[in-house]
Amino acid sequence: MIRVKIQKEPTKTIIKASGHAEYSVKGSDIVCASFSTLLTHTVNNCTNVAVNDENGTLTAVFANNERIENKTLLNAFENTVNQLVEQYGQYITVL
Repeated sequence: MIRVKIQKEPTKTIIKASGHAEYSVKGSDIVCASFSTLLTHTVNNCTNVAVNDENGTLTAVFANNERIENKTLLNAFENTVNQLVEQYGQYITVL
């Protein structure tokens, strides 16, 4: 199961993600591919992001979460993750 934690603070947002969806075999897992694409898109298109991928947990710290572009992308990330949870809740969860 993919586990996602979204921590909102006044000046930053922290996203932590770990696990594997196990919806299907590696290379055919649409839940894992969807989430990975969503997270990569968000990280690559926001400014002031620090990423650490360690021990199977990816942590992304968005230091400028009030910038309108970042705010829009982070809101879209959260909404889309919640949609994935609604459709595939046995494979992905928000903590």
